[in-house]
Amino acid sequence: MIAAHRLVALAAAGLSMVLSGCFTTEYALAPPPPPPQNYTASQTAGKPMRRIALLPLWSEKLPGDYLRELDAVFSAELTKMALFEVVPVSRGQMEEAFGERQLASIDALPSKTLSSMRSQFAVDGVMFTDLTHFSPYRPLSMAVRAKLVDVSSGEVRWAFDYVYDTGNAAVAESAKQFQLRYTNEQQPLRSDGGTILLSPSRFAKYVASQTYATLRQEAERGMFSAKAFASPNR
Repeated sequence: MIAAHRLVALAAAGLSMVLSGCFTTEYALAPPPPPPQNYTASQTAGKPMRRIALLPLWSEKLPGDYLRELDAVFSAELTKMALFEVVPVSRGQMEEAFGERQLASIDALPSKTLSSMRSQFAVDGVMFTDLTHFSPYRPLSMAVRAKLVDVSSGEVRWAFDYVYDTGNAAVAESAKQFQLRYTNEQQPLRSDGGTILLSPSRFAKYVASQTYATLRQEAERGMFSAKAFASPNR
């Protein structure tokens, strides 16, 4: 009887190990997904940018409450790039200072708007970010148009326009690798990272990170700031 009990226990332990292995498969991480290359930047280094104002996201259709959540996501990802001191500007501040709760990157700005931002927020540049399309249903997709403007000269130092569509296999795989790489190590994913393709909030984090990562590429060429940059904090 004792031997039988031991055999049952060993069999149960073996089955547990097999099942555990089925659910904790470790997936090899690919290199960090490269950011999209659909952007332009100054060809020569201009005045160093150490401090920039990040305006609220512009959207023609998304409700205010949802936009505020996305504002926080994009602000966090830009800050993590460690390229500038980022000054997030709230919608309330925008309305009080300029009579508008949001400004699009393609809006014709009154002549004094940039100088007002420079004096009010003590910044070298202003980041405009537009969400020109967002579908929170599968396949998730988000289109971002953005630009970084020098408040002293009005020069566009960087401009970006890209559609992230998970119906594109390359974008879907890039998003999955992003989630696998930057998930909390204390709570490892029990999947191949594909849950990001079901979560609009996680996908927005990926989009924001990839968009602003193109700034890092230009910073490495010395296009923006004299400030030494560090690896993104996660």
